[in-house]
Formats: sequence, C-alpha cells, structure tokens
Amino acid sequence: MSSEDTYALVVAGDHVRTDYVKLLERLGLRSAEFERTTDAATWLNGHPPAVAILEVEDGGCGLLRELRDRYGADMPAVLVSAVRTTPADVVAGLLVGADDYAAESMDAEEFLARVRRLVDRTKPTRGATADLRRLSSLTQRERQVLALTTEGMTQKQVATAMGISIKTVGAHMQNLLGKLGVHSRMEAVALAARAAANVEG
Repeated sequence: MSSEDTYALVVAGDHVRTDYVKLLERLGLRSAEFERTTDAATWLNGHPPAVAILEVEDGGCGLLRELRDRYGADMPAVLVSAVRTTPADVVAGLLVGADDYAAESMDAEEFLARVRRLVDRTKPTRGATADLRRLSSLTQRERQVLALTTEGMTQKQVATAMGISIKTVGAHMQNLLGKLGVHSRMEAVALAARAAANVEG
C-alpha cells in the first residue's frame, strides 16, 4: 500500500485485528495492520492515518503519544481493550489523547458508528491542512504563477505580467503541479481556491 493512500492504522493482537480490518473496509478504508507497536512505529511516515485503532494491551497508549507528536490532535484515534474497561481505564485512555475508548466486546455496529463519526468529523480539517502544507512548499515564483493563473490569465499573459518567457512559465507550472500532487492547471487552481476558502472561513 502506498503511504499516500487514505488508510487506517490498526495495531492489535491476532484475536481481533482481522475483525477491525473488516469493519474499516465498510468505511472504504484499507488498513495498515500490525501486531506490535514497534513495527507500526517503524512503518509510519509523514502521511497520517484517517483513523488509528490501537489495542491498549499491545502498547497502544505509548504509540498514541508518538502519533500525537507526529500528526497532532486532529488525527482520530480509538483505544480498544479486552480487559481494561473500567471507568478509570477509560479516563486514563482519554487523558493520553484518545478520541474514544472501546471495549473489544462492544457491538460491531456501535463501534463502526463511533469510528465513522470521528473520521467524518476530521475530514475537512485534514484536507485543509494538507492543501496548505502543499502550497507552502512552492517557491515565490511558483506561487506567483499559480496566483495569476487563478485570476484567469493564460500562460502568455502570465509571462507578460511577470516579465519572463512562456517557456519559463511552463517550467514553473510543471514544477508546482508536481509539488501539489495534481495533473492540470485546473486542479491546481481548484486546490488554491479550496485552501483560500478554508483560511477565510
């Protein structure tokens, strides 16, 4: 699985991991699944999961702290446990940074509903953050090309406005398309407009 795909992170023992993976498939999420937190931590990179399901007995609390350090508070995370299900355990899990805490015996439909709520709640925020992060990677010249293109200018008009050749404008455009992860000027303009709308909102 590519690290850029939307995925769920599942770290749990063999007895429940497959069940969680199947439930997450119903939300359209493929899972990066691990039995050990050390393996999961080694695999992780800069692309946050859509949701993390972490079993307390398998070091989930420690991994959750690391995930929070890497990805911040917006990433949805659920701690699950087979035996640590007292109110005190739940409070401890929430204080560590979990968005929810569930017993492994919880009804599957209720668990899925909780996870869906968390994922849906954070989608806009994650998307806006990703857009702004990608835009911030552009050089000043690339930002200028994108800004003028967003205003409706053609490549020739952009070249005239910036005092550079059309070929140079084309090179800047190709570079910024790559950095933004899009394939056309229209997609780049849409991404810039979406990011601007989120900032204004």
